[in-house]
Amino acid sequence: MRKRIVFVCVLLVMTLCAACALGAGVTLRVFTPFADMDAAAQSYMDMITAWEEETGNVVEDYSGLMDDAWMETMLSMVRAGAADVVVLPMGTGLSQEELVTVDELLAVTDNLGVRRFDALTEEDGSVLLSPLRVNWEALYVNTDVLEASGLSVPGTYEELLAVCSALAGKGVTPIANALCEWAEIVLDCAALASTPAEQFGTQASLDGARQMVAALCAVGAFGKDAFNATDADTAAAFLAGEAAMRIDGAALAQEVPGERRDSVIVIPMPRPAGQTQQVLAGTVSCGIAITRACWQDDARCDAAVTLVRALLGGENYRSLAVGVDGKLGESIVTMLSGATGCAGILYDAVETDFDAWQESVISSLMTK
Repeated sequence: MRKRIVFVCVLLVMTLCAACALGAGVTLRVFTPFADMDAAAQSYMDMITAWEEETGNVVEDYSGLMDDAWMETMLSMVRAGAADVVVLPMGTGLSQEELVTVDELLAVTDNLGVRRFDALTEEDGSVLLSPLRVNWEALYVNTDVLEASGLSVPGTYEELLAVCSALAGKGVTPIANALCEWAEIVLDCAALASTPAEQFGTQASLDGARQMVAALCAVGAFGKDAFNATDADTAAAFLAGEAAMRIDGAALAQEVPGERRDSVIVIPMPRPAGQTQQVLAGTVSCGIAITRACWQDDARCDAAVTLVRALLGGENYRSLAVGVDGKLGESIVTMLSGATGCAGILYDAVETDFDAWQESVISSLMTK
C-alpha cells in the first residue's frame, strides 16, 4: 500500500512539473542589435515584455553592439544549434545549414511580414535574411509647403517637374539639395527612377540620371543657388519648412523636429508615367532569420514564428526599423513595406568611374 501511495505521489509531482513547464512556455535565444545606444533599444525591450506576457514564452536576450565579440558569440551559438532568432547583417558566413531561407518561410507561413530582396542574395544563391533595417534614399516632402501653394504630392516624374516649375515660379525652393556637395544621393535616386531596376548602375541608368537631373535643373527645381549652397544649409532649409522637398537618406528622418512630423512624408523618387516598380536606392543594414535548429524543433519554431511576426508587424516594425512617429513614420513604413527590393548605390555599382562621372554631370549642368 505504501509503495502504491509513493508511486502515485511521484506521478503527481511529475504531472505538476510537466504542467509548470508547459505553463512556462518556450525559451528562445535571440540576437539583435537593439541594445546600448541603439535608438530602438527601449522599444525592443517593451515589445519583448509584451510578447512574453501574451504568449507565455521567454526570450533569453543576447542583444548588443554588432562588434567582433557579439558576432563570435552569435556565430558559435547558431552553429551549435543554441540560437533561435537572429537579426544580423549579410556576409557572416552562415549558410542554409544554419539559417532557414526566406523562400522556406514564405512557403509555409502567412502574414509574417517576411519579404524577399534579391539584394540580400548570398554567395551560394540563397536569400537567408528578410530585410529589417534599410539604409534607403528617397524624396522627403513638406506637405504643408505644397498645400500653401495649392499643390499636391507628385506621383510621377512628369508631375514632379510640374510641381517644381510651379514652386520656382512662386519663389519657393522646390528641392533643397546642394548639387556640388553630396550630389550622389540625387544621382542615385534619379538613376533608379529613370530606368528599370535591373539596369541600375549600367550606362542606361547613368544617362537617365543625367537627363533627369538636367530636366529638373531646367525648371529651377534646385533653387537659384544650387551650385554654391552647402548640404548643411539646404538640409536646414528643408527642415525649417522653407523648401518643399529634399532628396536624402534615412538619417534625415531622425532630424525632423517632432512638431513637424505630421507635415513631412517620404516617398520613393517619382518615376516616369508607366514605370511602376517599387525599388529603393540604398542598402539593407540588417535582416532577420530563424535558425535551422529552431525550425526543426516544433515548439521552438512555433514560438519563433510568433516572435518574428511581432517584430515585423505594425507599430513594432515602425519603432524598430523606422524609429520616428507621426505621418512621417507612417509614410516610411508604407514606403518600405511596398518596396520590392533595394538597388544599392551608384558608387558601389561603378566604383572606379563614379567620381569622374559625377563631376562631368555637375560640370555640364553648371555650364547650361
